[in-house]
Amino acid sequence: MKIKWTKKIGTSMLVAAMIAVLSACGQSNNADTASGQSGEAKKEPVVLSFMTTWSENDPFTGVYYKNAMAFQEANPDIKLDIETIPYNDYPVKLSTTAAAGKLTDLILMIGGGSTFEQIARSGALMPIDDMMGNWKEDFLPSSKIKEFNVDGKQYGIPGEVSYATVIFYNKKIMKDAGYTEFPKTYEAFKAMVKDLKAKNITPIAYGNKTGSVLLSSLLSPLNERISGPDLYAKIKSGEQKFTGPDFINALKDIKELSDMGAFNVDLNSIDNVQATNLFLSGNTAMYVDGSWGVKQISMDKAADFEVGFAVFPQIEEGKGSMSTMPGATNQGVVLNAKLDETKKAAAEKFLQFMYSEQSYQNIIRSGNMVPANVEAPADIDPLFKEMTGALADVKEVTPVFDIVMPATVVAATKNGLQGLTTPGGSAPEAVAEELQKELGQ
Repeated sequence: MKIKWTKKIGTSMLVAAMIAVLSACGQSNNADTASGQSGEAKKEPVVLSFMTTWSENDPFTGVYYKNAMAFQEANPDIKLDIETIPYNDYPVKLSTTAAAGKLTDLILMIGGGSTFEQIARSGALMPIDDMMGNWKEDFLPSSKIKEFNVDGKQYGIPGEVSYATVIFYNKKIMKDAGYTEFPKTYEAFKAMVKDLKAKNITPIAYGNKTGSVLLSSLLSPLNERISGPDLYAKIKSGEQKFTGPDFINALKDIKELSDMGAFNVDLNSIDNVQATNLFLSGNTAMYVDGSWGVKQISMDKAADFEVGFAVFPQIEEGKGSMSTMPGATNQGVVLNAKLDETKKAAAEKFLQFMYSEQSYQNIIRSGNMVPANVEAPADIDPLFKEMTGALADVKEVTPVFDIVMPATVVAATKNGLQGLTTPGGSAPEAVAEELQKELGQ
C-alpha cells in the first residue's frame, strides 16, 4: 500500500508540474500576443506629477509649457502629469500643499525667496548637487543660480533672469544735449541730470503709483552700489540697521534726485504704462524700469525712435560694482525629497532638457533673458537683442529688496519712498526709523 500510495502521489505531482509548465507556456503566448511580435512586455512610462503655473497659451509661461511638451515627446518612457494652478493662486497653493506634506514629484518655484527657503529647510525638497555636473560653470554661472541655493545646497535651476534696473534713454535727446556716451559714474550721472533739467528737459520718467518701481529700480541699485551685495542679509541678521549710514545714504540720494527735479512731477500718481508713454512721446530723456520694460517699448515706439540702454552707474568709493545687478531669477523646477531612484533619474532627464541650450534659446525667443551663457538666436526682436548686449557684462544677480524683506517692511518702504519724492514729504532719517521699527529689531 505504501508503494502504491507513493506512486499515486508521484503521478499527481508530475501531472501538476505538467499543468504548471503548460500554464506558463500559455501565459507566455498571451504576453507575446499582447506585445505584438516582439516577445517583450510593454514597459509602462515613469509618471512624474508636476504642480506648476505653466500653460500653453499664457504669454509669459507658454514657452516653458511647450518646452515641457517637447521633452515628453522626446522621452516617451516618461509621462508628465501636469496640474496647472493660476498664477495668483499659486503661492497659497504651494504653501498649503507643502505644509500638508502633499507636494508633487516636480514643483515649480516661480522664484526664490522666503517661501522656497522655508520649504527647502523643512526637508521636503531634494538637493540636486549630485546632478550639477550636467551644467558647466562657463555655461551656467553659479553666480546667477544662487537664488535656488539654500544653506549651500542647490535645489533648482532658474529658467530666466529679470534685472530690476535698466536705464532706457532717448538717443536723440541725449545727443542734442551733448551726450554721446552714457555716464559711467554716479557723480557724472547727477551732473547730466542737472544739465538736462537746466535745458528744460525732464530727465527721468517714473511710474511709481504702486510704490514698487522706486523700490526695485532705484533703491535696490543704490544700496548695491553703496554697500555691496550683502546689505539686506546683514540688516535681517541684525549686523546692520536701516538706520545705519549706508542705507540712509541711499535714501538721501533718492531725496537729492527728487529735489533736483530729476523725475516727472506726477511719478507717484501714474503707472508704468503711462510713464512709458511719457518717455516714448519724447517728454523725458530717460525711463527707468526692469528689463521686462523692453517688451512694451519695442511694441509702442515709433519706427524712428532710437532707444539706448545703460547699466546703473558706479558710485565712487562704493562697495558695489556695475558687473552686479539687483534682480530675480525665476521658473525653477525643484524635486520632491521622497522621489525613489527611478523617478529621480527621470526627473534629472527632465531638468537636463528644460535647462539646456535649446530650451534657453526658446526662452530668449519669447523675450526673456536667461542666466545661461547662450548665443542669442538670430530671429529675436532687434531691440531686445540690443538690450541683452548692453547687459552682457553683468555677471552676478543680487536679490531685490521686496523679495528678501518681510511684507510689512516692503509696504512701509513703498510708502516711505513716495514720501521722500513728494515735495515737503518725509526725511530720509524718519523713513529709516520707520523701517527699523517695522523690522522689529
